[in-house]
This record gives sequence, C-alpha cells and structure tokens, in this order.
Amino acid sequence: MEIAIIGAGPAGMSCANALLAFGLTPIVIERGDHVGGAQRTNFHPNLWLLGAPEETGMQMTERLRRHFEELPIRLLLSHEVRHVRRIDDRFELDLAGPDGLQTLRVDAVVLATGMRPRITEELRALAAASPRVIVGPLSTAIRDDIRASRVLILGGGDNALDHALFLAERGNAVQVCTRGQFSARRQFREACAAQAGIVLRTDCRPARMRLEDGRIAATVTGEAMQFDWLLVMYGYAPNTEVIECFERGIRPRRLKSGHIVANLWQRSSVPGVYAAGDITDSPQPSVATAIAQGLAAARAVERDLHRDD
Repeated sequence: MEIAIIGAGPAGMSCANALLAFGLTPIVIERGDHVGGAQRTNFHPNLWLLGAPEETGMQMTERLRRHFEELPIRLLLSHEVRHVRRIDDRFELDLAGPDGLQTLRVDAVVLATGMRPRITEELRALAAASPRVIVGPLSTAIRDDIRASRVLILGGGDNALDHALFLAERGNAVQVCTRGQFSARRQFREACAAQAGIVLRTDCRPARMRLEDGRIAATVTGEAMQFDWLLVMYGYAPNTEVIECFERGIRPRRLKSGHIVANLWQRSSVPGVYAAGDITDSPQPSVATAIAQGLAAARAVERDLHRDD
C-alpha cells in the first residue's frame, strides 16, 4: 500500500521512516529542492531535543537528512501538488515536477508541510528589495553579518526578544516594537529590560517604512529614524495552501488560524487524510513534537488500512 506524504521536514521524514517499519510504502513529495524544512537554516541550538544540547537546527537537519536518504523511499523533490481527488477508497494526486506532469494513486495522504514566517505585503515588498530586511529568525545573516549596527525588530514574542539579546550581546543597538504588549516569556522580558543596548516599545507601529541609501527608514513613535537592519518576527502561519488543491468534499477542517484540525492520532476530519507537525495546532511547535506526530500519523495509517485484520 502506498502513502503520499506532502512535505519533507522532520514530520514528513519521521512519518516515512515509520511507515516503512509498518510495512507500507511512503512516497514523499517536496515542493523545494531539499529535505529538512525550515530547520536547515537554524543556527541556534535545538533546546527541545534531549540528548544533544549543543546541536544546532542545521546540524540536526543534516543528521536527519543522512538517515532519511539512506532509506528505500521514493522522494519527489521540486514537485508541486496541483490537484487531489478521491477515487473510491483511494486518492489521486496530480503533480507538476521537473519532468512534467504525473498522477499518483495512493491509499492515504499525510500532510506535513510545516509553517512559514508571518509577514505583511508591505514588508514582503521591502524584504524583496533589500537583503537587510530579514523575515523570521532562521537566517545566518543574523549570526554572521549584523555587528555594530542599529537594528529594528518587529514582534513581541520569544523569537523577537531572544534575538534582541543575541544581537545586543554582539555590539548592536536594538529597538523592539510590538503592536500591543510583549507576549514573550518573562525571562526574556526581564533580560531585555536589563540590557542597555535594547529599547522595548509597546503599542508601537512604525510607519512610513522605506529604503533610504541602503538603510531602512521608519517613523517610530513620531520620530524619524534610520536602521541598518530590519528583522520581522511576527510568528508563524501554517503552510496550508495545498488544501486548496483538494476537491471540496475532501478538504480537511481548519481552525481560524489556518491550522489543520487533527486528533490524538493525527487523523484529520477527512478519512484517509492525516496531518503532522507544525501544520497542526500543536501546544509546543518544535522538531521533537513534529517527529512524534509523524510517527503517530504513520501508526494511524497502518491501523486504519489494516482495520479488517
């Protein structure tokens, strides 16, 4: 029995590995040209994985990739899902890839497409125009390039304040603006408040952001300012665009946030469709939970397909 896994991040790779162990045949579909998901650019240690306290997200991804690519798994890189329909008790997926169009017929579908940083259209255009506008925390430029600079960070969560501390410790002057109150953990708020190189601004919405002479100009609390770097850390949104490719009768139910609703076994509202990793509304999104959910989804697939046994 063949199972389509859409997404080759930690959840998708974990699910594929488990499906093999359960005697099923996974086919992993990835729209990018690599496996590993967002963690492949994470230079921070992975705090949520016990046993490897100094291992960065990049190192962890490389370790997972090596194991995954040793497995006898059909991997379709640079393939986009165009249409998904149900034919009797199976699913047909139309794919577009480097060699053209093809159709897969499978017994179940696992969605493991992860998430992406949130951003407004205005800031997206600014980021497209300048490498000094960084969206999300997973950029090696933050680690390697930002020194003795004026930095504006937009966002009020853990990532925003954690990176404010990281940059202030490297000789940068950092201002952090959040639209309401800071939602970051107390330890981050207190550490930032005690750091001379950091200014925290609540109820702050910088206006008229634009590029001037290669720098980012903005009006902050009524004052015109210039920054060398702009970091946008508005959190994450699930990559659920692929759901629009499903025929209406088999589109899994989603929350207002866009996350797919999945039960303890990672079953969605549609029989035969499962979801694992950050595409679901996990209480603690992380590599550890994504791997565990990938395993749970594989076990659910195996139980459901062998129900008659």
